[in-house]
Amino acid sequence: MRRSTSRDRRLALIAMTVLAGTVMAGCGPEEGTADDAASSAARSLENVDRSKWPEATPERGLAKGLTLPLERYMQTYEQRVVLDQAVRDLQTECMAGFGFDFRPPPAGATPPPNANDANMERRYGITDRVVAERYGYGIPENGPQTGSSSPELTEAAGMVLSGSVRTGKKESPAPRSFQGKDIPEGGCTGWAKRKVGVEGLDFSLVSRLNYESLAQSQESPQVQRAIGAWSRCMKGKGYEVAIPFEAIDLTNDTGIDSDKAVTIAVADIDCKKSVDLVPVWFRVDSGIQRDQIEKHQLALEESRKKNEVAIKAAEKMLRG
Repeated sequence: MRRSTSRDRRLALIAMTVLAGTVMAGCGPEEGTADDAASSAARSLENVDRSKWPEATPERGLAKGLTLPLERYMQTYEQRVVLDQAVRDLQTECMAGFGFDFRPPPAGATPPPNANDANMERRYGITDRVVAERYGYGIPENGPQTGSSSPELTEAAGMVLSGSVRTGKKESPAPRSFQGKDIPEGGCTGWAKRKVGVEGLDFSLVSRLNYESLAQSQESPQVQRAIGAWSRCMKGKGYEVAIPFEAIDLTNDTGIDSDKAVTIAVADIDCKKSVDLVPVWFRVDSGIQRDQIEKHQLALEESRKKNEVAIKAAEKMLRG
């Protein structure tokens, strides 16, 4: 196995921060929106431990209570779970029509570490001292929940589900019918996604803007001064590091969750707190995002509304 390099680890941390794959700062969800529908539907889901899902907004640490303007236009993990569960239920229904007992695992059984692309808890580097004291620069592993494995499929069932036939590495369209019944375009999966409305969802714009605002804010004079102060604080504790995203490289010789990593991670967070790095960076980042929203308002609203329509449709389907 190839040993990970310093560059690999740094890129992994940054990717996790800006990509890993929703309200205005200081505001709660609007009544009757996708947030309400998703929360209502999520509460009705069975056989899944919602306590392991990532919080929509950090509940502790230096990023506690912070939400960025663009988060209004991002899809939350809760929303993704609701859409996914509606698709899975429809897959089961469709497959039953072809004589297959297909029961996929419940959605939400393998949650990611962050609730949306903003990843506020680690957007400006690590910020949660409680986690750092135990895991260093690592991430708590929830692990897959019971019953989260996908069921084994026969060749025929796989064909009807996907609408395609795989021969080795090659994939070709499935026959138009199976045992006298027409196979939907894209199989039962394609049919289910179209019925819920997820195929037309596109969050590429908000993801790009989210990445750009982080990069631009990092280069601003205010953030550069705060980063410089943080770097000097770290040097005073015995660590030579220029920017928060490179602090993880100090653990290359021991691992990101070693005792050494824990010590460095705690120092990292304490220095961020002492120089107000997170609030300074957050203010600049938020200002850039407000300008982005003003410039791309129509496209962002269109994406948000399409998501809202799909979420409400999924919620109705799950209610039965």
